[in-house]
Amino acid sequence: MSAVSSQVRDAGAILPAVDAITNTKALAVEFVAMAVGVALFGLFMSMGMSSMSFSAFALAFLLFLMCAGTGFNAAGVVLMDEASGGSSRSFADALLAGLFALGKAIVVMILAGLAFLGIVLAIALLLWICKIPVIGPVLFFVVFPLSAVTIGVLFVAFAFVLAPIASASIWSGESIGTALARVAMVIRKRLVGVVVRACVLFVLLIVTAMVLWWIALSGTLTAGSLSLGIVGVDVNLSSLTSMFGGGFESEIGRGYGRTQRGMPRGMPTTAPSSGGYGIAMLVGIGLITAAVGTLLSLVLKKGWCLIYLQTAKDLDVSAVEAEMQAKLAQVRAQAQAARERVQQQNLAARHGASEGGSSSPPGA
Repeated sequence: MSAVSSQVRDAGAILPAVDAITNTKALAVEFVAMAVGVALFGLFMSMGMSSMSFSAFALAFLLFLMCAGTGFNAAGVVLMDEASGGSSRSFADALLAGLFALGKAIVVMILAGLAFLGIVLAIALLLWICKIPVIGPVLFFVVFPLSAVTIGVLFVAFAFVLAPIASASIWSGESIGTALARVAMVIRKRLVGVVVRACVLFVLLIVTAMVLWWIALSGTLTAGSLSLGIVGVDVNLSSLTSMFGGGFESEIGRGYGRTQRGMPRGMPTTAPSSGGYGIAMLVGIGLITAAVGTLLSLVLKKGWCLIYLQTAKDLDVSAVEAEMQAKLAQVRAQAQAARERVQQQNLAARHGASEGGSSSPPGA
């Protein structure tokens, strides 16, 4: 049996990724980081809305993204420890590892994007060379299909390989260079196996999402209906939005199921304090939605960990990493040489200008 068929046959080994919803530590790490991000986002957004400061808005989004990214990677670190059979780390250590992993992931994505841009520019240069008369069509006959296949492989690699392999490699503690080397090696040798596993993971996510959302929606609708009849929930949007520095006073009705003047149709008037139940209900719905999203995120990350362990962990990337380091050193040397040439040209230009000024006749 060939290596490709073996990889396809073993794609069902991704199914245990659904067990990630039972990992309470990963759930708590990601949920707490997300909650901190939402709290900071709300705080700085309220400050920005009161002072109309663009910097406060930007800082709110930046802090939220940093907290969310830290929680995402911290949960990935915890799930990688579980999938690889490693020792479980503490809550604080997981968050710290997630913060470092976030920085590595950003650098990896930037470098991968630059590599993609470099390959596209190289293809554009080859196509430009094909404009040469006489031999241009012959070159184009070869360059065009190779360019199409190369770009297609790159798109597939970015969609199915980069995130699972690079992220899981970082979560296992490997360096940026090693993560990129593993991505390159997987693209060369095990692209089909990773794509098939990614498709299986996608189907698994759809099924898991259907089950989780069915639980969330059916429970929320039933409990909400009971709450409306027993507690008398009053969803006051102006009270809710006032927590963020503003409200909707005149254009929107002041309660769920109310007329524009604020009175419910065919229902007795509720006490003013019942608005607190409405806020509690909306916050509870938000927590349920966040919990479902976090559980699906755990399944995704556990699937990435399994894909990495099954397809990339055993690959020897030392040669690829050494080649990448050599190319990087070559690029640095060329950049240094170009910088020195520019400096020499500038010195020569200044020297020529000074000599020309000294040789000019007096009084000229």
